[in-house]
Amino acid sequence: MRDAQFILVGEDHGYAGSPQLLDALATEGATFGFEDYAVEVGPFSAEWALGHLRAGGADALASAFAGRPVAMPFLNLREEAEVASRFTAPGHLWGVDQEFLGAPLVLLPGLARRGEAAVTKVIAETLDAERAAFAAKDFGGGMMVGDGAARLEALRDALAGDPEALEQVDALARSAEIYGYYSQGRGLDNNFERVALIRENFLSAYAAARVRKGAPPRVLMKFGAVHLSRATTPMSTFDLGMLVEGMAAENGMGTLRIAYLPLGGEGLGISPSPDGWFAKAQPEAAELRAALAKAGVDLAPIDAGQGHFLVPLAPVVRALGNKGLREVDPMTRSMILGFDYLVTTSSARPAEPLATD
Repeated sequence: MRDAQFILVGEDHGYAGSPQLLDALATEGATFGFEDYAVEVGPFSAEWALGHLRAGGADALASAFAGRPVAMPFLNLREEAEVASRFTAPGHLWGVDQEFLGAPLVLLPGLARRGEAAVTKVIAETLDAERAAFAAKDFGGGMMVGDGAARLEALRDALAGDPEALEQVDALARSAEIYGYYSQGRGLDNNFERVALIRENFLSAYAAARVRKGAPPRVLMKFGAVHLSRATTPMSTFDLGMLVEGMAAENGMGTLRIAYLPLGGEGLGISPSPDGWFAKAQPEAAELRAALAKAGVDLAPIDAGQGHFLVPLAPVVRALGNKGLREVDPMTRSMILGFDYLVTTSSARPAEPLATD
């Protein structure tokens, strides 16, 4: 940590242990000047969440999510919100991803307060449609993947002359375009455009922090593991993890990369159904388990234990060699090559939603 400019925690989403690990790293990292935190959330959604965290911490954010529990990912989980509450000073929490499918539910009410009656009418109609789609647990019926183009154009017309409001509308439109590629079966375009947006938002936040600090900022980062590997991703992208490696080297520092990937236990996922928004599931860890065993890692203590275990990955890479690395699946190979350490457990616990309905 002492020599790193970036500490990257790459995770399988939905486990309590990952943000708890990040929270511990933030405590230690404060000694070395880690004051900024980049997360896999849209920038405008992150600002909305920050307003509630500043007002009353995770409990205030929980109240704000009532009736819209999946308006954004990750910060709608208690452990995640508690980490973010460390970084509520202006400019220190960086939301650098696209705006999520549910973002209109939290962003549009704020826009409605900015305009005249005509603006309020357009936004009210749009919100009614969004709420109806999410009440039916129908992601595809929302404006971000449904009739978004027409609704976004109506919002642009209604908010013409308000540059700040139009920035939010444009962010929603760009995110809707990215989602559109996915719904059309154009996965590569979806990945390319999303990574381009993440890099753009990250570099913008980085530049602002550098001006504020008067020196290169030291940044904690928590994303899905695929985004933070120093290796090419299995989605054929050069992601954020590859970008920061060169940035740190230019400043005479390095990176510290930790993958949080359980081998057993339970996690929480967004899984809309008549029973609710969330569902628990076991980790899909067969490929990772097999690769570790092939490299000679003794899995017996992990399987028998109730705690977390630290596995240095450089010896795993050496033990597998080129032949062994070629034989593992692309996601596991990206993780093994792209991180310094694996933190794992056989008794993972699911994260706690701030609101369930």
